[in-house]
Amino acid sequence: MRLIISLLFVSSLAISLTGCLNDDEHYTDFKNVGAIAEIPSTAYASNGVLQNRSYLKQTAIVDSFDVNIASPNPPTQDIQVTVALSQTALTAFNSDNGSSYAVLPASVFQLITPTVTVKAGQRLASVKYQVNTSSLRFTDSYALPFQIVSASNGVTVSGNYATKVIAVVLRNNYEASYLSTGYFTHPNPASSRAINREKTLSSIDETTSETEFADLGSGYTMWLKVNADNTVTITPKGSASATTSAAGANTYNPTTRTFTLNYKYSGSGATGLFAKRSYASSFVPNNERSPFNERASLVMHARIRLRLRNYFGRFFTRQFSQ
Repeated sequence: MRLIISLLFVSSLAISLTGCLNDDEHYTDFKNVGAIAEIPSTAYASNGVLQNRSYLKQTAIVDSFDVNIASPNPPTQDIQVTVALSQTALTAFNSDNGSSYAVLPASVFQLITPTVTVKAGQRLASVKYQVNTSSLRFTDSYALPFQIVSASNGVTVSGNYATKVIAVVLRNNYEASYLSTGYFTHPNPASSRAINREKTLSSIDETTSETEFADLGSGYTMWLKVNADNTVTITPKGSASATTSAAGANTYNPTTRTFTLNYKYSGSGATGLFAKRSYASSFVPNNERSPFNERASLVMHARIRLRLRNYFGRFFTRQFSQ
């Protein structure tokens, strides 16, 4: 009898719990959810929908982004998804984020595939567009506010992920990720150290980039301006010392994409006095090491080689969303 009562109790509890789950306001029966058209990368963009994309100054650049059919199972028939630019979406974004983006002028933009087809059994299709950045300025603030406007065969347009704002940002020929290797000689020998760190050059204008100053970390930056004769002008920024000056040749080799830099600045030395700290750095091809080149005992010296490194982003596609 005790066994029968126990079984009845467990069975009743299971039924009760099932009923509670089904009645819960947060319960979703995914089996009954239909297909939803969305822009999946929007879910991972800053401010909800914004993504910066940087381009060189060129007359015809083709780029793309994906639309996705989110559903419990892949669609069993072809689905047409139509995308357009939306001034309303951009106005709302500017209002929400205190920004002042303007839609990229039609004269320098073409939506190549306003309607794309997601094939049966698939989930993704690429929307292609073309931009002409040759006449744009680095100070411009343009964006492309894409929005899904319709989807065929009863597919619902997502209420959360149907908009994608792409900020059109110019980049120069020097913007890239680099590896800095070398050695840092400090007036205090205990502070001397090897250098092996990632550095990034980000564009300021067509000839100027910003990167880390020496190996001093966040807040210490410098601008590198490549002049017409391929000499490089170094300007300290942020917390970097205003006493920074050239300590030798500063050049750029466009063939090997190599910067050779020599600079110095004054800072607090081991004795509490101000001693000169000088650096020599090179952006060179991979698999090369820079020689150490020490100077005076009270002069901090670093020879750094920054090697251009290709890097790739990873795109994550959600197979289902609400």
